[in-house]
Amino acid sequence: MDFFAALTISEGDRVSASGRLVRDGTGDWFEPPIPVAATGSLSRTVRPAWRGSVRIVGADFGGDLWGRFERDGAVEGRATLTGVWAAGRLRVEHQDLYGPQHPKIPDWTVPPCPPPPGGWPHQTWVYGIKEVQTGEYPAAQYVGLDYDLGDLQETGAAVNVTTFRPSEDQAVLVVAAADPEVVEAHLRPQLGQLLCVVPSRWTRAELEAVRAHLHAHHEQWNLYAWGGCTSTEDGQAKITARLTRILPEIAAWADSLPAAILGLEPWLTPARSLAGPSDP
Repeated sequence: MDFFAALTISEGDRVSASGRLVRDGTGDWFEPPIPVAATGSLSRTVRPAWRGSVRIVGADFGGDLWGRFERDGAVEGRATLTGVWAAGRLRVEHQDLYGPQHPKIPDWTVPPCPPPPGGWPHQTWVYGIKEVQTGEYPAAQYVGLDYDLGDLQETGAAVNVTTFRPSEDQAVLVVAAADPEVVEAHLRPQLGQLLCVVPSRWTRAELEAVRAHLHAHHEQWNLYAWGGCTSTEDGQAKITARLTRILPEIAAWADSLPAAILGLEPWLTPARSLAGPSDP
């Protein structure tokens, strides 16, 4: 079965998610943790549910809501809901304390290139005159890299650039390159053994095409964060998007793309997939 198709929600599926509950004149709603800009108003009101929210049946809007707030007959608060997807609604079976979902952060510690003889170089800590005079040295912080990319990204020669840190005093620049020779010629003289160049699995144009497709469908597909580019643990670029749930048409498009170019993070997923395979 295709990976994204396995994440679609079908009638009768059991789902679970954490988010904001809203009860107002339009009904009872459940929404993902979408970013919201501050209004600057001194008088708080219950914010209407986001357009991509789902209707809920059977939720408790009493006292068991984190951050519960009520005004003018409307109520909001946060909780974790588990229930059955039926007739386009979530029928709540269990309500629990709010448990925010934390996205997994890639581990950029092991560069995808073989280390040079003797391992990746360690860098010397550089302190200022003040530290030397006083003898008060700050706690160790991650070392940085000094380099100039020039126009490598603008021309598409360098598709993705990530700093990997094998340890606090080691830093390696990993470049996924559409043109490795050009990248090597420009950066190797600057970084020496602190550079790792790997062939990019796709071009910048392919990444931009995925980003543009997400932007064109962000309202229709109820995306609440999209188009961002992150680095995988092997230094490759991946376009990411967060959305309410994966619809069959979204799954069909996503599964037609090159493997691992897109990472979709649905808020609602069928319970059968919660312990399933990781992102491709």
